[in-house]
Amino acid sequence: MSSIFSDISHRFRNSNSFEKIIVLNILVYIFYIILKLSSITYINEYFALTHDYIYNPWSLLTYAFIHEGLYELIFMMILIYYSSSSLMNLYGEKIPIRIFFTGIILGGLFFLAFFNQSGTLIGSSAGAYALLFFMFCFMPNKIIKISFIKFEFKYLMFLLFFMDIIRLFANDSPDGGAIAHIGGYLAGFYYYISLYGFGDFKKYFTKTKKSNKKHNSSADFSKQKKIDLILDKISKSGYDNLTKSEKEFLFKAGKK
Repeated sequence: MSSIFSDISHRFRNSNSFEKIIVLNILVYIFYIILKLSSITYINEYFALTHDYIYNPWSLLTYAFIHEGLYELIFMMILIYYSSSSLMNLYGEKIPIRIFFTGIILGGLFFLAFFNQSGTLIGSSAGAYALLFFMFCFMPNKIIKISFIKFEFKYLMFLLFFMDIIRLFANDSPDGGAIAHIGGYLAGFYYYISLYGFGDFKKYFTKTKKSNKKHNSSADFSKQKKIDLILDKISKSGYDNLTKSEKEFLFKAGKK
């Protein structure tokens, strides 16, 4: 038994930051359900975000680790895992972590500023949506494959935008979670323009060109090798230490 716990502990220590975040969310959810079954409900009073946050300032972060519904938890963890994995392959851990937590904080601030009703905010969606919106700005035409279904990433984002618009305007008062999502979107957008500027936004509405079957394989190999070298440099010294030409090359490669 001790060897099992030792193996789990070793795996956890060697996992990346987002894998730790996902595990922490799952553990908090289990703990939350146990307390709820025991008729102990005060966890929201101390860790969920409310307009009385001045008495619990830590709730501006801790709210993101509380989930009430199992399906909500699973969906958010899938989004976090997918988006963080895609971005860490390009930037390492530092930039995606900043985007995630900035999204959480900005989402919480938007909730406090624009949701005037008495209510609570929980869930990590603002952080997840910050990562997704950064991806949307950087690689909108990225192909997503789910079983036999294949579609461009931007269409997933358009669906999420549409759902949030409904939540904002369908009822007499806007949904607090949708307001927090706006903060997440802005966090992702801020990090994108801080790295690349406004760029060419025509790419959001253009179809991905089909690759030529007679492509030059040696050129593709050379390009991939250069990408690997840049990613290796990021893992060793960070994205900020890339040269301007390396950043531009990585940016163009990400749009393909």
